[in-house]
Amino acid sequence: MAGLAKAVALLTGVGVVVATAPPPTVAPEAGEVLDERDTLATSSPSSLEDDPGVRAFAQAYGTLIDSVTYGSEDVVFHLGDRAIHFQGGRMLEGSRLQDRQDCDPIFYRYSLEPLTEPLPADDEMPRYCTDVLESLWGSTEREVRVHGRSITFLDHRMFLNGIVAAPLAAVERELLASAAHDDSVAAWIAELDITYSFISREIASSPTRSHHAWGLAVDFVPRSYEGRHVYWRWSRVFDREGWDRIPVEERWSPPSTVVEIFERHGFVWGGKWAHFDMIHFEYRPEIVLYNRFISGEA
Repeated sequence: MAGLAKAVALLTGVGVVVATAPPPTVAPEAGEVLDERDTLATSSPSSLEDDPGVRAFAQAYGTLIDSVTYGSEDVVFHLGDRAIHFQGGRMLEGSRLQDRQDCDPIFYRYSLEPLTEPLPADDEMPRYCTDVLESLWGSTEREVRVHGRSITFLDHRMFLNGIVAAPLAAVERELLASAAHDDSVAAWIAELDITYSFISREIASSPTRSHHAWGLAVDFVPRSYEGRHVYWRWSRVFDREGWDRIPVEERWSPPSTVVEIFERHGFVWGGKWAHFDMIHFEYRPEIVLYNRFISGEA
């Protein structure tokens, strides 16, 4: 019942194996002006080309990018008939550049090491703009569903974005191979009760639409949470001031091997967020790559 309660109540919200291609073609010139508040880009074309956010996005989604324009103060990714401006990592369509200060950069620090300490939560949730997601996959449920497909993962059926199918298949192969000699992985697979992906909704306590709305996030619900904490909003009900400091050992968690396998194939785990969601995995190869770049691992 605990797993079903999560599924009903939420409806919320690196050798990395990612979709890659040869570097996109480079057109001549410029973009928009950045200011001193932008920390993910600098002022010369060569340094923008080497920016970890620019590199991560180009490598993660190379097959979906038609071309890239490197300018002196911005980079523009051409996705079909839409142009996405880097804008210090905010990734905005040209028509929304005037709203840039309402958006946080989509790139963030994510530890690729096992979780050992809880992260302190900020007073406000980040505000991410979803221009890239809307450009690639659409903005309405009907548009998004065109890009979806049904798959079977560990004998569970779910509907998700087609781009996630191959990475999840690779994850499944590694999990099954690991389960043959790792009892904790075998137990996680055996306890898996519900899986779901596509749900059109916002992130809880945020105006930003969840990656579930594009079928790019998957929740893996076990039969039991073993009496441990699993989701920040539930924990806040019992400890309004100290929920973000709940020790890691008091939180339900997949085995670290499971998390590592998902990360290796471009997923981030919600258990490593300050606003923790221990059953949530999100296909974000650009975040995994970005953190490898800034840590010097790639």
